[in-house]
Amino acid sequence: MSGRAYGVALAPHAPLPELLESARAAEELGYRYLWVTDDRLQRDVFVTLAAIAQATSALWIGPGVTNPFSRRPALIATAIATLDELSGGRAVLGLGAGGTNHRALGVRREAPVAALAESIELIRGLLAGGEVTLRGRAVRAEGARLDFTPVRAAVPIYVGARARRMLELAGELADGVIVGNVASPDGWSYAHERIAAGAARAARPLSEVTLTAWVYCSVADDAVAALDAIRPMVATSLATSRSALVALGLQPPPAYLRRMEELGWSLERDAVTSAGRVLPEQTLRFFGLAGTPTDCAASLRELLERFPQIAQVTIVPAAPARGTVAEVVHRFMREVVPLAAREGVPA
Repeated sequence: MSGRAYGVALAPHAPLPELLESARAAEELGYRYLWVTDDRLQRDVFVTLAAIAQATSALWIGPGVTNPFSRRPALIATAIATLDELSGGRAVLGLGAGGTNHRALGVRREAPVAALAESIELIRGLLAGGEVTLRGRAVRAEGARLDFTPVRAAVPIYVGARARRMLELAGELADGVIVGNVASPDGWSYAHERIAAGAARAARPLSEVTLTAWVYCSVADDAVAALDAIRPMVATSLATSRSALVALGLQPPPAYLRRMEELGWSLERDAVTSAGRVLPEQTLRFFGLAGTPTDCAASLRELLERFPQIAQVTIVPAAPARGTVAEVVHRFMREVVPLAAREGVPA
């Protein structure tokens, strides 16, 4: 693949026909990747991806991201191999250790770094056609073997990360890393340093790791409305990444901390919407590209000029008031990307 790729991450909130239309539109607009989130108790990510596989012909598609706590790693392997077969070899696997459905499922997030490393070992072994016995700290399998032959012996695995140890793990083991919801060059400076450290520990060149910037995005003629659209998303990320924020160069705003304490650190929509209202613009821009097309292009240009190694930019679109997700997806590719390229960032 030459040049930089752009992707879209969709949350399966909408009915399936609407999601399929969004996927087809993304493909026509020139996006190369279509990720579907696996969070809360939304529509099932792999059923949704299977439908998208049949509705598209060129997009790389995959969960962005699933995790080994809410889904058994061996079953993740069967699901991604099946999706790869259905899509004609277009599957990619996004793996992380987060998620907001663990409480609802009654599972505990323990030893996340070990769980990711062991999951990658198990999934790769199964896709390669081997019999795998693994007695790890977090993942176990006894004589596991797929009952069918995958169309590819290796599906690219991207690790979603923000915290130090997970970023290093991505550099050490993954085919790609999704630096989750960091649009700030300063935040990316830390992330890039830790990914590089992981790659060095494994004696592999950093160029073997596909770097992906995963950013919240809202594009509108009204910059305030666009910023308001990403407030609940940013409030959620602040809550789920508290341990990594200082290292990334961000202090949680005191007003936000007080509001979340009052709300019992709930991640329900009403709670994060309320907490998001007190976030300053600087915090919002750390996590996303939001504003007019010119605003978004300037932020994108600043990030990519500092880190030209970023091979993929994936947006998580948020609809502004009196706007739609489809409009954000369209305007980002048709207006923001060309504006950024006009100023020297290759598209």
